[in-house]
Amino acid sequence: MRLTKSELARKALHIGMALFALLLPSLTWGAALAAAGFAVLFNAFLLPRVTPYFLRKEEGDRGFSVGITLYPLVVFALLLLFRRNLPVAAAGWGYLAFGDGFASLAGMAIGGRRLPWNPGKTFSGFLAYVVFGFLGASCLYGFVSSRVPSSSELICLFAAALAGAVVESLPSELDDNALPPLVGAAVLACLLFTRAGWSDVLEPGAVRGALVALGINAAVGGIALALRLVRPSGALAGAVLGTVILAFGGASLYLLLWVFFGAGTLATRFGKARKEAMGRAEEKGGRRGATNVLANVSVAAFCALVAGLAPHGDGFRLAAAAALATALMDTVGTEVGQTITSPTALLPDLRQVPPGTDGAVSVAGTLAGLAAAALLAAAGVMSLLLTPRGAVAVVLAAALGTVVESLLGRSGAPWRVSNGHVLNFINTLAGAVAAPAFRAILGGAA
Repeated sequence: MRLTKSELARKALHIGMALFALLLPSLTWGAALAAAGFAVLFNAFLLPRVTPYFLRKEEGDRGFSVGITLYPLVVFALLLLFRRNLPVAAAGWGYLAFGDGFASLAGMAIGGRRLPWNPGKTFSGFLAYVVFGFLGASCLYGFVSSRVPSSSELICLFAAALAGAVVESLPSELDDNALPPLVGAAVLACLLFTRAGWSDVLEPGAVRGALVALGINAAVGGIALALRLVRPSGALAGAVLGTVILAFGGASLYLLLWVFFGAGTLATRFGKARKEAMGRAEEKGGRRGATNVLANVSVAAFCALVAGLAPHGDGFRLAAAAALATALMDTVGTEVGQTITSPTALLPDLRQVPPGTDGAVSVAGTLAGLAAAALLAAAGVMSLLLTPRGAVAVVLAAALGTVVESLLGRSGAPWRVSNGHVLNFINTLAGAVAAPAFRAILGGAA
């Protein structure tokens, strides 16, 4: 896309809307939420008619802009999610306005080398998101906090900007206004929660534990590579994430990682000939690469990291277990559903479709996936990581994450996300977020 005058004006408006965040200290939370709600309605119904100049051609033809409507909707969500921590909500607004805004400007005006994982994005845009997202979020965070951010807060703000930039760079049809700022704000809130544990990482015992975890996972990665279960990139990514999970999440959570890997590997090889005939078999003979590992395990590894550093990490261990259960339920459900013939339908209307249709769920696949998630949750109970109620929350979260993935991956849907790895990341994220909520509903500890 070229940087036309109309597009430049659109991006100037996108960035300039962050000035409204300066009103947060002088507004009540309810008033701020109401203002964001009004902005959603205005952008959806009135702005396309009052100022059509800001609309792209296809948006003008239909009289509606998804991106322009999503902007205040994301601000509304930030205010709702971080009601008790408005500086974090303001920082998320900064990632939305400055990070995404300047990333688009840099990509259109500078261009340059394309990202290897997404040719539709550029390194210049990626770096612009990190730099300007960090600067904008830091300024808004400090303004709403009424003080200059500390060095530890700045580290968290930068890491969150990097996380937002990574999500923004993924090959996805989702509008960039939606997920990146929400992920950035969530990462910021989690990292701020861990600051008290940062010094513990340098303790001799912690260093020895990390080295042992690294040695174990390096050996495991080498064995898996020799057995041709993974590709070299998958062995490296698995060793890194496995080290994080073992060092910060503990042996019990590490056991669940093994349940996921073992059951997922067996499911991939189940009915291999039939899946190859359908053209649905995993690439490279089912040997996972770094992309597969990152898509399925990165959320669990981050939750494990936070759990190990935070003063009270049980909720994050629960979230990590749910992320792994969601990934396992999706893997087993997909592999079994493609092998065993059973009724297959699309959500939410349950319209029957042929097996293998993108986004479809089958009876056999759903039952097998639920059984796999229950197996992982049971392993969590036996290892004393989860209580029975926590295990139920994990299975429910896995089911919800799988439903989210099916809806987003639905064939023919206007919101469809076609990249399977992005879908895997989103569904594990949904499972991790949902598990603590389900546990709270059920009551009791993790």
